[in-house]
Formats: sequence, structure tokens, C-alpha cells
Amino acid sequence: MTYHNRYSVSTYAMIEEPLEDAVHCLVNEGWKAIEIMGEGRHDELLEWPQERLRSLQEIGKANGISWTIHTPITACNPAAVTLEEAAASMNIMLRTLRIADLLGCDFVVLHAGRLDDLGEDAAQPAGTIGGEDELAAVERVAAFVRRALEETAGSKVKIALENIPPYPRSLGADVEFLLRVLERVNSPRAGIVFDAGHAHLVGEGYCLDALPRVLPHAVALHLSDNRGEYDDHYAIGLGSVPIGPLTEMAVEYGYAGAWILEMHSVADADASARVLDRMRTASIAAIADRQGGER
Repeated sequence: MTYHNRYSVSTYAMIEEPLEDAVHCLVNEGWKAIEIMGEGRHDELLEWPQERLRSLQEIGKANGISWTIHTPITACNPAAVTLEEAAASMNIMLRTLRIADLLGCDFVVLHAGRLDDLGEDAAQPAGTIGGEDELAAVERVAAFVRRALEETAGSKVKIALENIPPYPRSLGADVEFLLRVLERVNSPRAGIVFDAGHAHLVGEGYCLDALPRVLPHAVALHLSDNRGEYDDHYAIGLGSVPIGPLTEMAVEYGYAGAWILEMHSVADADASARVLDRMRTASIAAIADRQGGER
């Protein structure tokens, strides 16, 4: 199936299964690009001994798999204030990067973190904290990414910051926050993963407004659908995320990064790949028609 060569699937689709079982299932289904979700049951990857990691590496080589890894979310906080949490987060980041290097990953996905120090009454969504708190958070996240890149100098693995849903005390729903971090990191090994479903939760129109700003830095698109209220991870077409217009915008820009399907089931990812294929074909035709009409 050609779409198994064109799209990546996240192990999130089998998050209730042991990671090894999930990988074998996806490989057997014919997927050629797999993103390991380092959260939930699949955070076990970071505890695997070297021999199990080597086995995973060999599975990838034998089956032509391109890997990426989503860094653990709850345990890794790049915006941490306390020395203890910052050190623990850096250990997780470096472990993830070293496993990614072994597997030959192009990038690892990273959330910018959260401002736990604001207290339980803080209700600002990510990216709207404002003032000195936000500026300080940008500097902490940038310093975290810079140090992780310095500690893994010589590696080709990129760190790609992902926009998140607008949860209280969390950072990165507003892509401007991520862009400010990238500006301060100033490294070719830093980029962005744009999550369309997360952007849709920020507000109507935000997804298509934010995409052009991040496309120059985007290494991957995370795709799933929702109805604008919850991060449902529906199959494409079952919600109101403007994935069709987003696809056309990305195609017209010449986007050449990964298209990662992050759904609740392998069947939903499979169905979404078919829909996305049709959207990309339609986008190419629409762009060609426009360009023909402009001559």
C-alpha cells in the first residue's frame, strides 16, 4: 500500500499494548515510518537495556523503518524552575536523544513544558501568560534545548518543539512562543512539529493562521481530527479540523517533512492515510488549476 510509505503512524494507536507488540503489529501492517510515543505504556522505551534497543534497531533496518520518538510529556518539563526537576527532565531528554541517535531518527518531538510554579489558581492558557513570567519561560526552554543539543554534539537528531492544546499553565499552544524559543536556540538541529488538532483547539481559524508562520521551521505535521472542544484524536474527516485546506497550504508551500497520523487505533490511521492521500491529490490539482489560470 503506497500510503504506508508516505505517512508515519504513531504507536499512540496501540498505547495500551506493550511497545514491542505495537511495533511488531505496525511493521506487519506494512508501515514504513513509525513514531514511538514516549508516554503512557510506551515510556518503557527509556528503560530498555541496550540489547533490546539493538533489537529494535535491527527490526528497523530489516524492514526499512524510519523512526521518530515523542519525548515523554509528563516527566519531562523543559520549563522547570527547580534544579531537581530540571535535572530529571534533562536526563530524560538526553536518554531520548541517545536512543534516537541509535535508531537513526531524524528528530524527537518535545513539548515546551509547564509553569508549575504559578500555582493551582493560574488559569492562563499556554502562550498567553505574558510579561516577565513568559519571557523567563522562553529563556529556560531555550537554555534547555541548547544544552541538550550541546550534550549530543555530533548527532544529526533534531529537537522539534510541538504546539500543544491550550491547557492552563502549559507552554506552546501559541506558536509564537515556540518561534521565540527557536530564535534564541539558533540551531539547524531545532525545529517545530505542528499539531493541527492542537491548533484547532486554540480557536476557530487559528490552525490555518498559525501554519504559515511555522512551515519554514516544520519538520513534521501531527494530524488527527476533533470538534474543537477536546483533543479527541479522531480519524481525519470525523471532526472540524481544517485538514483539507491545511494540506493544500502545505503542498503549495512545498512542505517536505513528515506527515504523522496520531489516532486512537491502527484502523483509524489506515483510513486517515487514504483520506489524506486524496486530499493531497486534490491539492496538487487545485494548485495547478490556479497557476494555469494565472497565466
